Amino acid sequence: MESKETVSCVEFDKALGMGMGGVRRSHAAAFAALGALLLLLLARLPPPVPVPAPAPALVLVPEPVPLANRTQSAPQPPSSSLGTTSSRVSSERTLAAAEAKSSGTAAVRAVSEAAAVPPAPAAPPAPPSNRTAPARDPHLVYVSDMYVSGHERPHPELCPSLGARLRLLILVTSAPSHAAARDAVRLTWGHYAARADVAIAFVLGAPPASLRDALRAEDELYGDLIVGRFVDSYSNLTLKTLSMLEWADTYCPRAPRLLKTDDDMFINVGRLLEFAAAPGRANATRTVWGKVVRRSLPKRTTKSKYYVSPQQFPGKVFPDFATGPAYLLTADCVRPLLAAAPGALFLRLEDVFVTGVLAAQLHIRRAHAPEFYNKKVAAHPCAVQRGLAIHMVRYHEQFDLWRKLLDGKTKCAS
Repeated sequence: MESKETVSCVEFDKALGMGMGGVRRSHAAAFAALGALLLLLLARLPPPVPVPAPAPALVLVPEPVPLANRTQSAPQPPSSSLGTTSSRVSSERTLAAAEAKSSGTAAVRAVSEAAAVPPAPAAPPAPPSNRTAPARDPHLVYVSDMYVSGHERPHPELCPSLGARLRLLILVTSAPSHAAARDAVRLTWGHYAARADVAIAFVLGAPPASLRDALRAEDELYGDLIVGRFVDSYSNLTLKTLSMLEWADTYCPRAPRLLKTDDDMFINVGRLLEFAAAPGRANATRTVWGKVVRRSLPKRTTKSKYYVSPQQFPGKVFPDFATGPAYLLTADCVRPLLAAAPGALFLRLEDVFVTGVLAAQLHIRRAHAPEFYNKKVAAHPCAVQRGLAIHMVRYHEQFDLWRKLLDGKTKCAS
């Protein structure tokens, strides 16, 4: 019995071993099939993208701006309504703009650990210009460095229809403190402003703070004060004359004749109208009439009131010019003079600059007229009636000359 049972157990164990071996073989086949499938799937996937290394940090180093590229302008006088701000702000703004432009165009260099970053492609160069700007000496002062255009309370109503009905425009340069002189003009020969064919106004610079209220009240009363954007001073007479020309060109360009004069002058307006309408003058163009000075020498003594440095006027002899107390221009002189002024060296002698330097450059004729006395003369009725302009006239003398001009008793030889 024992031997049969033993045989049966052995046979059972063999059968069980054969069954377990079959199970292991089926599992191996399944794993092999699964591995082949995974390999097939992996073969069909795209290759992995390599992760880039972090870029090296850039160090920005601005290139230094050459000092020669910076614009330096001469200081400007103040500008304001009846004198509040400085026209020199124009030069400061120009300098600031130039510096901003220079810093904005400075190149930037990138420095890295690996290699330099290639610069961005440069913009194509601008086409060459046919005009070449003249070189300017930064140590010299030009009119464009000093003059600021525009007027406070310009009073265009003084010249209706841009002066189409006028025969004569009279602009009187005056100082803010010369209220009495302006009153004397208004009460005497300034009466001609009541005529439809004559306009008269006073041209001033920006006044000091102590005079602003008084000038504002005077202008509200008479409405004939034209204030430019510059400090009113003797050294700025050139700027005042340019302001006068600008006003005439802007608000009264159709007036055929412009008289520039001062508030200490006596003007025989009636005779001046006859002078301008005389044959040979009525149709004249590009002409300045006045007391013409020829071959005048610059004053090189620094103590002189009329000192001119060799840098501002290098010539040995001034061009012929009409003296500043009074001169008469044809209307077609105004705009060319204004256009030529900004590029010229600033000269504080306004008559030499406007009617000499600029007029000679523009080939404007300067015609001497002895009726422009432009000096103090004996106050005889005949001298007053024959002349056009008498200089150095004080307040009370205006009334005396006005009375002698209107004197109907004195008979003068022609």
